Amino acid sequence: MAPSNLLSVSLIVVTIISYIPQYQCLLTVGSSAGISIASILTMTLVAQVQMATMYYLFKSAPLMEYGVPISTPPSTRDWLNLSQILIQWICSLFLFALIIYLPTSTTRPGPASSVLSKKVAVSLWILHVLSFILSVVAGGRPQDVAFNIIRNINATVINPLFTLMAVVAFFYQVRVMPSAGHPNALSNWTLGLHFFTFLLLAISWPFRLILPPNMWQLGSKPAILLEWYPWVGWACVNNAIFAIDQGMILLYSGRIGFDGTIKFTDERRPLINPEERTLDT
Repeated sequence: MAPSNLLSVSLIVVTIISYIPQYQCLLTVGSSAGISIASILTMTLVAQVQMATMYYLFKSAPLMEYGVPISTPPSTRDWLNLSQILIQWICSLFLFALIIYLPTSTTRPGPASSVLSKKVAVSLWILHVLSFILSVVAGGRPQDVAFNIIRNINATVINPLFTLMAVVAFFYQVRVMPSAGHPNALSNWTLGLHFFTFLLLAISWPFRLILPPNMWQLGSKPAILLEWYPWVGWACVNNAIFAIDQGMILLYSGRIGFDGTIKFTDERRPLINPEERTLDT
């Protein structure tokens, strides 16, 4: 196996591993306390948009006059790139499912607002899935005009919109982060692993998803640079934003002094001290 493909396989494995501490933390705590539903939903939707973009790239490849980043037939590198995007989506989707399934509090039923937030989040996720399915059906074949219109809307409107939403995900999470001593299911292990994993992915994508040489000769350099993001740059940009988000959340959590099961040295400490439980009652 070529070294570049071996690196791609390694990044797929590392991506899966980076989510495991968060899964374990959620299941151990038994709630999603301290984790923003809106932030997790945003990351899941961004991952779904990336899947949709890869679908259009693969579907368009055989008929594009000037070529696309996907070979015809797809190469090993192309399938590994698709696998990376697919794994990120599956891992994000499983995390989203856990957040929806688990209660938002460890001591009492969550407020009605939390239940409503979960219903809204699930509805938005379903709406996004249905809209993609309908767009695929409406688009028809790659040679159809409708397909090209939908593909271009996805590349120039939907993709940038969800990239901006990824930036906002940080603020969603910071708003719900509890102070020290309160139950918290957010894993610092996953924040750290995500920072390095997404950073490595952001660095690697420009060397994995590449515009064909003939596409660089279609116009002036400024015009071609504007084409870089819709065709291939979205993967690099999205992962760079994810890395910055996770790194900033990790730094912020250290500044406010997180407690509970997520600290390396505090994993066996009770989530609520007896004195705090007495005060609650």
